[in-house]
Order: sequence, then structure tokens, then C-alpha cells
Amino acid sequence: MIRHLAHNEIDKDRWDAALLRCPQRRWYMQAWVLDLCCPEWEALEDDSSGAIMPLLWRRKWGVDYLYQPYGTQQQGMFAPDPSSIDHVAFLRSVPKRFRYWDINLNAGIDLQAETNDHLTQQVNQELLLDADIATLRAGYSQGHRRNLRKCGDHPPVLSRDIGSEEFIELFQRTTAARFGGVSTGDLLSLSRFLVEGTLRGQCRLLGMRSEGRLIAAACFMEWKGGLLLLKSANTDAGTDRQAMFHLVDTFIQDHAGTGELLDLGGSNTASVARFNAGFGARSTVYLRLVRNLLPPPLRWLKR
Repeated sequence: MIRHLAHNEIDKDRWDAALLRCPQRRWYMQAWVLDLCCPEWEALEDDSSGAIMPLLWRRKWGVDYLYQPYGTQQQGMFAPDPSSIDHVAFLRSVPKRFRYWDINLNAGIDLQAETNDHLTQQVNQELLLDADIATLRAGYSQGHRRNLRKCGDHPPVLSRDIGSEEFIELFQRTTAARFGGVSTGDLLSLSRFLVEGTLRGQCRLLGMRSEGRLIAAACFMEWKGGLLLLKSANTDAGTDRQAMFHLVDTFIQDHAGTGELLDLGGSNTASVARFNAGFGARSTVYLRLVRNLLPPPLRWLKR
């Protein structure tokens, strides 16, 4: 039986324990992360299969709706045995008060669109770090190996003492600006992820400096066998020095042979996808689900 849990009915320790039993778990589905990005999140739970699903919601114009919080990529249904999940039953168990959805389901969920649904495919890239660094680098593209060799016999010295405020400042004026800006609220959420993640030993920041100034940086999250490239930031000076190639390569080297899965975040932007694939990452597909059950005329406005 699938049960709906209001926020005050969710046992956060029990949630995290259930998530750890799921092979397709994601770093950003931990209770503390959900608390930061959606303080009143709710959930669905199936006691028989152990499957869980977060319900991340907001209210606008008096309407409660499901959304995809900034800094998270996939939500959906997680279970110890993903094949046991009744995807349709879970989605039909979402409370009726949520009249509009715009969420990303986790990979492996295959659905047929229902009336008032719109499904689109999204792409993610992942790299299994199950070999030594020499073998992993042999799987890089020729272009990536060439970019790493441009520094000759003197690879750049990378900084591991990056502060969260320093990263956010660089991210805001580089990556965020290039993609049209990021709201103050979303930047605050990202900053909280970094601060709390550092306190929990889950956040790792790598960067490159020039004359003491940060010119490129990447934020990685490490949790229970899973690794995530959460966000990156790069200046023109960093691009000239192939900074992002060295940052990701260094992180791969640090975890080579562990058998951990590195989630590079994925992108439908061709240049980002090529960058990820150049490290030997494989693509996976997940679904974006938009469900519009709003009454007219709001339904037409949200088309």
C-alpha cells in the first residue's frame, strides 16, 4: 500500500536508511538536502516494496505544485529492487491538491504520457571508476588527453582550500551569468548545500589559482559510494589553462579503482555533454514530466 506522508510524519533517519538500500539513490535525495531546498517536502512510501518518492512542492497563486529544486537533477521513485516499483500507481497516489507538476523522474522509469502530460527525454553522463587511473585515462578522448598534455611536464598545482563563499562568488559571475543568471534564492540554496555538505564531510571543492586569485573551481559531492559533480565555475583565464580538464581529471585520479560511480551532472547542452563524454562517461536518459491539471484559463497559460 502506498501511503502519503505529510512533512511532520516523515522520519528523516528512516528516510535516509531507506534511500541507502536503493541502488539508484542520488546524493540530493538525502533528507537534509531536501530540507534545505524544500523545507516542507512531503513523501510517498510503499511498505511492501520499500519504495519511496519525495514530493517537492511550492505554492503560487494559491495553487500547490510540484517542481524541481535548483541543484537537484532527478527525483522520482527509489526502491531496493527498482523493478518492483509500480510507477503508474505511485504517480496516481500523489495528492490531488498538486494541480501542476514540472519534475524530473529518475533514470529507469519508463512511462506513457497520460492526458495532460508532456514527457521529454533528458540526458545525464556517468563514469564508473572501477579501474586504475592509467586505464581510465586511456578511455578519454584524444582531445581531452591533448588538453591535459598542454601543460607539458609541469601539471598545474590545484588548490584544495577553496571556501564556499569564494566558490559562490566565482560561480555567480561566470557559470550563472553565462546561463542567464541564477536567482538569489537559488544561490542561497547552493551556498547552504556547500556549507552543510562540508560540515558533513560530503562536499569537496577543487580549484585553480593565478597569482592567488581563483580562476576556476569545481564542487564535488561524495556520499555512500556515489560521486557527483554538482557545479563548476571557469573564467577565461581558467579556459586558457584547461582548468576544468585538470580539475575533473584530478578528482577521477583521487577515486580511481574505488568502483564508485561519478555522476557528471549531464546536460542537454551539446558542448557540456561533449566535455563529459570526453572522460569516457556514458549517457543515460531520464524523463522530465510536466502534468497540467489546472483549471481553465490557468491551464492554457501554463502550456
